[in-house]
Amino acid sequence: MKLELNLPRELYLTGEKVNVDVRLTNTGQASVSAPLLDRLDASQPVYVLRGPSYPSGVSFNRRGDSPVSASQQPTDPLGPGETFETGFDITALKPIAEPGEYSLSARIESQGLSAEAAPVQFRIEKAKFLESSLGVDVYASSTRTLRAVWIADVTGKRLLGESFLYESRPDLGEVKVNSTRIIHETGLQATTPFGPWVNFDRMGAVKYWHGWQEGQQLLVFSDDESKPRTFDIGSRKARIVQPTLMTKSGELNVLILGENRKTLQMIRFRSEMGPPDVAWTAALPEEAAGFRLGVGSAAEGGSRVAASISQIGDKLAIRLIRIGDRSAEIGAPSTISGFVLPDSEPSIAIAGDGSVHVTAVFARDPSMRSIGVTNLAWRDGKGEMTISDVGMTESAVTHAWAAHDATSDRPATGKWLVRTAKGYAGGGDRLNPVAIDGEVTALLRMSASTYVLALSATRGAALVATDF
Repeated sequence: MKLELNLPRELYLTGEKVNVDVRLTNTGQASVSAPLLDRLDASQPVYVLRGPSYPSGVSFNRRGDSPVSASQQPTDPLGPGETFETGFDITALKPIAEPGEYSLSARIESQGLSAEAAPVQFRIEKAKFLESSLGVDVYASSTRTLRAVWIADVTGKRLLGESFLYESRPDLGEVKVNSTRIIHETGLQATTPFGPWVNFDRMGAVKYWHGWQEGQQLLVFSDDESKPRTFDIGSRKARIVQPTLMTKSGELNVLILGENRKTLQMIRFRSEMGPPDVAWTAALPEEAAGFRLGVGSAAEGGSRVAASISQIGDKLAIRLIRIGDRSAEIGAPSTISGFVLPDSEPSIAIAGDGSVHVTAVFARDPSMRSIGVTNLAWRDGKGEMTISDVGMTESAVTHAWAAHDATSDRPATGKWLVRTAKGYAGGGDRLNPVAIDGEVTALLRMSASTYVLALSATRGAALVATDF
């Protein structure tokens, strides 16, 4: 019998899952009764974990530390050359809190059979998670599989990584972290991590893009390439418009809002090797204070439309910018009496009938405490606007988000969230206090629940359900 352990990588960050693969192979000439590795009540193999969290070593099995006699061990016939395989998260059974070097070994003693695996080594490094954003397959059957892309500081270097999340119970707002991975080392000035949004199941995509900003450089990395592609965006004050979008052919489109906040460019990274190019440049009539890009479903045609919010005197102005391959069409402003909130991010959705829907949170007066929400719908060139007063915050709003349903191309009224110095509040028609452990970096509306992407400096990114 041959027992093997395998880890996909050697470096893990504090708070990450450490998933190990286990394989048992019958190397003999006859069938044997071998222990079933994937049974949660199995006593074999016995694993031994050693490292700073367990300096004397700790033994465990899949059912915990409760001993089970060999006769109680679940078994099944295993023919010559056949294998039993399983995998599990080490940290789910034995939490690892301390950074440092670790080793995991395993041994089977079952009904006269014995096998011992060579130890595998891994390292835990203390991480400080800095920023995160979401990658979503909107309007697709895979929407419930989500990606949180993050940047973390780790012992003198900075890493770009990704956590794979799954909405397991939409009705209960349950999201599980399936796995995490480190994508690429970045420079120490890296900010604004992103993974593109798509309107299809990205498992069928030919590219897996991720990107970030370093100073005035835009960098994007594909898993099938050895190093990032770069583009000079002219200034470290230029900003990436979220989300970025990827076509089914693998082309990545990134909107850049210039330092003056009045120049918009679309940068195109083609799926084949080669430098990126500027698809088009457009001048905005006024400075944009907030921006969001949306994409329609494949059935709708995949329209790309951005929403900008600006301050024009004592008016809040919302513009639609229709995105083409070679140009952008900038629409006339729709205005309301009000003031743009700091760090305000509107939401935009394109319905199956081609209508465009925007939700934005705004202030009724310069105090930034009297909060209103506007929902706009454009159909056949005409805009319809509804405005709601949702209440007064205890202190001035410092950040605002909005979100439409990512699972359906029939968008309902958008949900929203605001942050003040005293905490978070959000909802639909009134301010509901929201308790969040971590810093909110994104708002997401799914079929039955609204989530925040909460970033903990030590635990990383997680989707947390709200009650609105």
